[in-house]
Amino acid sequence: MNQNKVLRDLRARFDDSSIVNSCSGEGCNVYMDDIPPERVIVNLEREFDLQQKTEKRCDRLLFFIHPTDNNLYAVPIELKSGAARESDVIEKLENSLKFIAQIVPTPICSRIVYAPVLFEGRGIKWTNPKGTRQLRVTFRGSTLQILVGRCGRTRNLAGVLFG
Repeated sequence: MNQNKVLRDLRARFDDSSIVNSCSGEGCNVYMDDIPPERVIVNLEREFDLQQKTEKRCDRLLFFIHPTDNNLYAVPIELKSGAARESDVIEKLENSLKFIAQIVPTPICSRIVYAPVLFEGRGIKWTNPKGTRQLRVTFRGSTLQILVGRCGRTRNLAGVLFG
């Protein structure tokens, strides 16, 4: 698989004004340490506005190809500098995953790893405080764990994606 071609094809699916250089925003710093430099970052708020989509969506989309496993990573990222409301985060990330599935045809890459991420600054407001404390989304008949990190922490993106 030609990594540069895959990322060029992905970039071409978005308006140029939606392509950004950083996953940071909304008062939340995201550090790109240990993320491959060849990547596509989309300001999803801007892209949805341009496409006149009104459903809730996350703040950023990150695409990159992992250097060792050669998988395409599709990472919707929700940024909350304050406390994040559980139901709001789930809805935004589920909508964003559906959008990715429409934008990225399966044949573009051998395997796509979908990794929904939440960066928060002051914790999570749980819908049911006594329920399970795990954020999950349903996507294509599967349940995905939402990876949670803190805004502004060193190596926060690579930390949630790769440990």
